Amino acid sequence: MMVSSDPATAKEQRQLAEITRAKREMQLLSGQWGLQDKLSAKILLYKYLEKMGEGRDKQKDRVCKALPWLEKFPSGKEIQIGQVTPKWFSNFQEFLEKDSGLSEQSAQSYSYAVRMALRKAVRENIIHEDPSADITGISIPEPDREFLEMNELIKLSKIDIGGTLGREVKRAFLFACYCALRISDIKSLVWHDIGHNTTGAQIIKRQIKTKKRVAVPLHESAWKLIDDGKEHPSEDPVFPLLSVSNTDTNKYLIRWAKRAGIHKHITWHAARRTCPTLLHELGVDIYTIQKICGHKRIETTLLYTKISDGKLRDAVNKLPTMEL
Repeated sequence: MMVSSDPATAKEQRQLAEITRAKREMQLLSGQWGLQDKLSAKILLYKYLEKMGEGRDKQKDRVCKALPWLEKFPSGKEIQIGQVTPKWFSNFQEFLEKDSGLSEQSAQSYSYAVRMALRKAVRENIIHEDPSADITGISIPEPDREFLEMNELIKLSKIDIGGTLGREVKRAFLFACYCALRISDIKSLVWHDIGHNTTGAQIIKRQIKTKKRVAVPLHESAWKLIDDGKEHPSEDPVFPLLSVSNTDTNKYLIRWAKRAGIHKHITWHAARRTCPTLLHELGVDIYTIQKICGHKRIETTLLYTKISDGKLRDAVNKLPTMEL
């Protein structure tokens, strides 16, 4: 800016420059303390999350479900976005984890919802830095991923489940243990999905969950579970009762396992985990197992290929004996 030769005008220009400099210093100072937009930073954190949750499923969305817990936390409903500090967020997370009575999964989910809001506020230049960035999240222990060992599978095969639906649940579960299908794919399996080639029967099906097409050869035992010697219309379900049932059939599985003397929490997904685990123990390579399960990522398959305690013991026993 050129300074005027007129003393009065020059004085006004210097005053204007000083005011501009002072304003810029305030902006920089605000940025240093995490405030970009001073007006927007006064928005209540609660209201900000409430706005984020508009149009979402209030019964399922983590942002919507976090709101009541933010309201229960002291200052949770009154604090402005610009007032949130790492200490405040740490205290809120500790409240969810230790004082709310929530499960670890729920506490982690609602804590993450607030993190999402703070990150969004940074992207929108409401705050300069995310106060939750350096706060370690709530850790969740690895869940038990139950599967059946071969001797347990044989035990189950010899125990009946009462009732017409129970008999079909038994067949379908054992079938799933041989082909690693999810319950959604078992229910939607139709005879058109099962074909034969030179190597035998196989399933060719697009998975309900991932929409990925899988081709799974059927073991002779799996084929015997569904083969009744009859011709079936191609669109008929392979497990007709299960395909239309709204019953929580996991209850059948729990009682069935108990009757067989198996002390595991067996669900339909345990069948899906059993197949890759048994294949892995029998020496099948992980990439082949990935194809059978229809996993997009090999890391997912690795989570499914647990090793039994007996197999671990066999491995250790291969070490040479040392004389002491």
